[in-house]
Amino acid sequence: MPGADETTFAAELRRLRGTVTLRELGRRASCSKSIISDLEHARRSPTLPIALGLDKALGAGGTLVSLAQRQRLSEETAEAASDSAEDGLLREWDDVWRRDFLKGVGAAALTTGLKTGSMAAAGGRDLLDAHIALRAAHGRLDNLRGASAVYPHAVGHHQQILAWHATAAAAERQQIAALAADTGGFVGFLTYDLGMAENAAAHYRDAAAHARQAGDLSCCVNLIGQMSRILTDQGHYQRALTLADGALHLAGTKAHPAVRSWLHAVRAHHYACLGDARTTQKDLTTAWKLLDHADDGETPPYVGYLSPAELNKWTGHAMVRLGQQTPSFLRAGQAALDEARATWPATIVRGSAEVLTASARIYAARGDRDTAADLASQAVAIATETGSARNLRAALTASTG
Repeated sequence: MPGADETTFAAELRRLRGTVTLRELGRRASCSKSIISDLEHARRSPTLPIALGLDKALGAGGTLVSLAQRQRLSEETAEAASDSAEDGLLREWDDVWRRDFLKGVGAAALTTGLKTGSMAAAGGRDLLDAHIALRAAHGRLDNLRGASAVYPHAVGHHQQILAWHATAAAAERQQIAALAADTGGFVGFLTYDLGMAENAAAHYRDAAAHARQAGDLSCCVNLIGQMSRILTDQGHYQRALTLADGALHLAGTKAHPAVRSWLHAVRAHHYACLGDARTTQKDLTTAWKLLDHADDGETPPYVGYLSPAELNKWTGHAMVRLGQQTPSFLRAGQAALDEARATWPATIVRGSAEVLTASARIYAARGDRDTAADLASQAVAIATETGSARNLRAALTASTG
């Protein structure tokens, strides 16, 4: 933390901007107004290119660049301490995984059988861009047709990335590690959606390790949040909360606002499972506030699905849980889920089953059995069509509950 006599980057940027509007400064500095607002409120750290652009636009004579460099040095010191915190969180996950998931999983399920060999000769930045585009295409196919339609292709692609990373030159390794974290996290989600929680746990853990190698804090804490979601679905609410708390602590203000928004929404659900209504609502409020800063042109692809519909879905999940003890929460949950269904993207077919199932539960809890049965039937049909074992199990439970 800066001393009382030290000027921070955020404070100096606010002072220098004066009466210049965010829009105007963004135009001068080729930077979005949301990024400038986040920098002024210390919600993100300044990169050197952004600091240079703002310094030039405001005629700061290098002051902003100097402050950005000083802040970076301070953050690097803090990151050294944060590494040990990440180690602690991942060790906590390892303990939970061994205790609760590593039951009857053979070695073959935890290894990839990779072929060795470098792909570096095939092409630098163009090759990396092609792999990033392929990962995005797999994500779209999953949303439209479900995990079963893309799983073998996504696993094969991830194996290629791991093989590339293993043989890459040191200068390439960080960027490839970032891609491996993304493809590994995606395979983890697909694996979990297909009903294999123990294998998904292994994929998420390995992906988080790659995110650390890449220095991608946002990706690492996002993956820890995904781990916590598995724990909640398995009924380990307090352990899930421990991971989500740790992820948000590590995220601080440095992780991307979209990731932090999603983490707060997920943690709200964990608190709701534990019956803590006050903290649930506090987390949901924070998630919605952060959503206002999420669309800044730099949203990581692995959390690109974040939207008002997604947050309404998590609000509904939380209210369903709280409504089990306090029925008055059900009205707010129904309103959130009705809004989620009305605005749910047509391209995210598989995910719509989750929204329909939550809606069925909340209508049933409010006594509207006919609507609940209709919504559950729709969820079952979509989960069946997209091969989502996770959604199908939940939808069938809702249809018979």
